[in-house]
Formats: sequence, C-alpha cells, structure tokens
Amino acid sequence: MTTIKIKSPGLKPLVQDDSQEGTADSGSDDLAETRIAAVLGLKQFTQRPVRTLLVKGLAGTGKTTIALEILKAAGKGKGAYISSRVPKELLEMQIPAMKKTLQNHEFLDIRLEDATSALDFVIQLTEKKVRTIVFDSWDGLAKELEPKERLRAEKTLMALANNSGAQLVFVSEEPGATTIDYLVDGILELVRVEEQDRAVREFIIHKLRGTKIPQHKYLFTLLEGKFTFFGPYAIPDYSNVDKFVRRSDIDGCYSFGSGALDRLFGGIIPGSTMVIEYDENVPYSALRTIELPPIINFLSMGRSAILLPLPGANDEQTNSILAKTLSKSVVGDRLNILNIVRTSDVETTQLLKNVTPNEIHEMVTRETTRLREKSKDQSVLLVKSVSALENLFASDLDSLLEVTSQEIITLAQSHDAHILFLAKDSPIRSRILSMSSSYAKLFVRDGTVLMFGVKPHTGIYVLQHLEDPTSPSLTQMV
Repeated sequence: MTTIKIKSPGLKPLVQDDSQEGTADSGSDDLAETRIAAVLGLKQFTQRPVRTLLVKGLAGTGKTTIALEILKAAGKGKGAYISSRVPKELLEMQIPAMKKTLQNHEFLDIRLEDATSALDFVIQLTEKKVRTIVFDSWDGLAKELEPKERLRAEKTLMALANNSGAQLVFVSEEPGATTIDYLVDGILELVRVEEQDRAVREFIIHKLRGTKIPQHKYLFTLLEGKFTFFGPYAIPDYSNVDKFVRRSDIDGCYSFGSGALDRLFGGIIPGSTMVIEYDENVPYSALRTIELPPIINFLSMGRSAILLPLPGANDEQTNSILAKTLSKSVVGDRLNILNIVRTSDVETTQLLKNVTPNEIHEMVTRETTRLREKSKDQSVLLVKSVSALENLFASDLDSLLEVTSQEIITLAQSHDAHILFLAKDSPIRSRILSMSSSYAKLFVRDGTVLMFGVKPHTGIYVLQHLEDPTSPSLTQMV
C-alpha cells in the first residue's frame, strides 16, 4: 500500500463562515448551484451549493457522460477533467458527442501517477481558479492508499473545494459505501434496471446536503451520447393548441396523425386492430395524446371516425381540442362520440337502461355504415375503450368478447382502422390481445410515462408533450 505525503495548501477551517461565501470568486456559490442543478434537473430542490458530488455506478451506467455534462455546464475553459482510467483520445472516440467539451477544458492524464501527484494536481487547479474539476476516477487511486491515508486525502479534497469555491465531481465504480460517501455533499448513483424486458436508465439521489429531495429516483437516457434527464410527467397546456396539420398515408398505411407514433409503428395497417394497454397510473392526458391524433387526422383526410371514450374522459375538453384543430362542420358531420357510460345526467348517455353488448355492437355498426357513406374513401376509424365496456357489462364479459371479435372481423374485411384502449388489469386482457394485429404498452416509472411496442417489438420511449400538446413527443431510452 502507498503512503501519501500531503503538501499543505494553507487551507482555512472546514467550518464555513457565511461572511466569506464567494470570496474566492464573486458569485461562485450561485454558479456552483446552477452548474449541478441545471444538468441534473435538481434546481427546484437545491437550496444550497453542492460543492462535492460523488457519481457512482457499475460500468456502462453513464457515469462519465454525466460527469462530462457537468463539466460542459461549467463554461468553456472553466473546468478540468482528471482521468486515471483512459486517455483523452480514447474518451473522445467512446463519447463523440462530448469531444468538443473535452477540447474546451483542461485534460489531465494521470494514469501513471500516484495519489500524491493527483492531489497536487487538484491543488494547482484550485489555485488557478478552475471552477469545476471532474476526477474520473478517484477510487482507482484511493485503493492504493492505507485507510487512514485515504481518509486524510479525501478530507483534504473536501477542504479544497470548500475554501476555493471549486466544484469537485468524483466518479466511482466502487460498490457499497466508502469513506468518501460520508464526506461529499451529494451522492448520485446511476443504475440500469430491467423494465418489461427492456433496459431503463435511472439515477438515484442518495444525498444532497441541506436540500429537500421530494423525489429520489429519476429516469434518464444517453441517446446520441448525451445525458437527458426526465422529470415527472406534466399535463400539457391545451391553451396552446394550434390548427392540425394533416399527415398523408404511409406506404398504404393510415397515419397516426403523429410523426412520433408513425416513426415508431409505421402507421396503421388498413383492417388491423391495435391495442393500447395502460396501467392505472397513466394519466388520461397521456392516453388522449394517442387517442385524438389519429381521429383528427382521419377527419382531416376527409374520412370518418367513431370514438367510445375512456372512463373519466372530459367531453368538454375533448370538444374544445377538436374545435381548435378542426372546423365545426367536419367534427359534426363525420365524427360521432358515443358516450356509453351511464351517469345521473341523462343527457350524457345514449343508452337504454338495460342495454346489452349486442345492442352496443348494433349501434356501432349502424354508425359505421352511416359514416362510411360520408368518408371520401369509405374508410372509418373506430377508437374504443374496452374499459368503459367492461364497466358496463361486468356480468356478461363473454358476450362482450364475442361482439368485439365480430367487430374486429368486420372492420378487417372493410379495411377500416381499429384502436382499442385496454387496462392492464382487464379480466379479458389475454383474449383481446390474441385478436390484435399490433400491441403497445404504457406505464409509469418514477413519475415518467413510458411507452413501447410489443407487436411490433420496439425500444422503450419516454412520452412527453414538448411541442404540440395534442401529440406525443417520444424520446428513446438508451
């Protein structure tokens, strides 16, 4: 084991005096807070600067990428990257998206150095007023030290950060807690977890000293070699809805009315039935962003559509969105919203008191025939909530399955399009899925809405509303 000889940098006491905040560099506390918070998406939580951050995780979880993102946020020429693992050229090849960041900051290759030299480099960098220093990785050198010497070295590093105004980011692959875990201001652990047979990246906030942490786990992606953080799902602002721009058919398939959905699934095959399965945590606004675009696009293309809304659907909001995206004459002429949920308000239901599944089927068939005559090419889109029908016919699910099967066969023969929304806990789930042509799932993890295709098999995507509130934005988890 190596014994480290530490050269005293003339440090001030570790206890921080508020009157001396920012003396090393005016406004450095605010800058430190902004640099960490902006990159990690923690600005809303961070109340005090995070001087020292430990980024932990197994190999391949994205530690180096996030460390480089923090370095990038420091500003050109205001950071330094200390590498005890790989040379700069190899790092640029491994993470090409960060090549410019590496070129814009000082890079120290200390693979052949010992811990004493490494500590001297950090001292020199703080004396040069370098604001952000990434140490990748500290544990590689720390393992060479005796436990007492390691603790002493780590305390020195903490003191350097505290007194110089610099921000130190340590990258570590050591499993479990080590001495540095108890010294740093913040600990961020990156993990890869399996979700529905697909890999998802997650970061866990174990500690942010002096900060309230209302949520400890968040999802992120390394798409295009960049760190992208996902906060909890946010309901879109429908006041920003614009006129809809229609999307043409794709190689003989109907468009979903959404570029993101078309790219993921390749459109809707005429005569097919697509099932959208969702769990109980998926917000209705996330389902609406899949429900409405195909309807609006069908109407924009001169075709007709029928909607049997999901339980809890807000008819007023749906009508408001349709009014903003389409003309009133189009909606009234070629769209029929069949509200089949009985309520105390008789004006909201179109059903007789003792209606049967066959009567619902006959109602839909009549409407399909009527609307087909109004469609420019005889095509009709049927978007239907299986959950609403299950609630209505809980005691007669066999009949419901039978008429659903008849509907799927009829729509396939007429080359119409059929989209079914199905709850994850549906008692007839397996039977419905066996009849579907394609199948996608929506669920929530860490407050984020995720979507992926089962038939066809796709990667896993985060569903957001980044541009159009009526249409989904899908970002792949890689």
